[in-house]
Amino acid sequence: MTADIILSSMTAVIVDVSNSPALRLPPGPPPGLPCHVAPAQPADRPALAALFAACSPETIRLRFFGQLRKWPGGYLNSALSAPPGEHDAVVAYGADRTDVLGLASLAAPCGPEPGVGELGVLIADAWQRQGLATTMLELLFHRARARGVERVAASVLHGRSALLTALARRLEPDGGLRTREGLTGVYRLTQRAR
Repeated sequence: MTADIILSSMTAVIVDVSNSPALRLPPGPPPGLPCHVAPAQPADRPALAALFAACSPETIRLRFFGQLRKWPGGYLNSALSAPPGEHDAVVAYGADRTDVLGLASLAAPCGPEPGVGELGVLIADAWQRQGLATTMLELLFHRARARGVERVAASVLHGRSALLTALARRLEPDGGLRTREGLTGVYRLTQRAR
């Protein structure tokens, strides 16, 4: 079984795709990575509050481009309860499936780029650079493709272009923008030949 798709909000539909060639599941976590990735649910709210509290101020600044004391209310509400077409989100649970180690989401476009979903990722400091974001993004992108989403955008502060470079290794770049605040990369959700 696997979760229905990405782009909207936080509500997720579980569909059996085991016999559907068009909806083959992405690979699971790397061997040895003690986690389980699944669509975010409203019941994840307390664990997501704990995730946010466990992140360093620098991790929060890099994710939200500023210092915050808690999740932006509208963002978390949307990620947990909006339809996937509006805001889709997945979480990575620890081995016990109670602690949330990370959240990745794709929000429907609301800016000048029609049809481009906005990507966001937050990983607990202790779990960064261990393949968690890649695993969550594979599921998120799989769900988005199944919904017909063609492009995603990711924004980073200046000096943090490693995320954009990593996305370009997996997805076809389709434009970008440099602003005073940072960089934005736009990518096609077609798999890039490796």
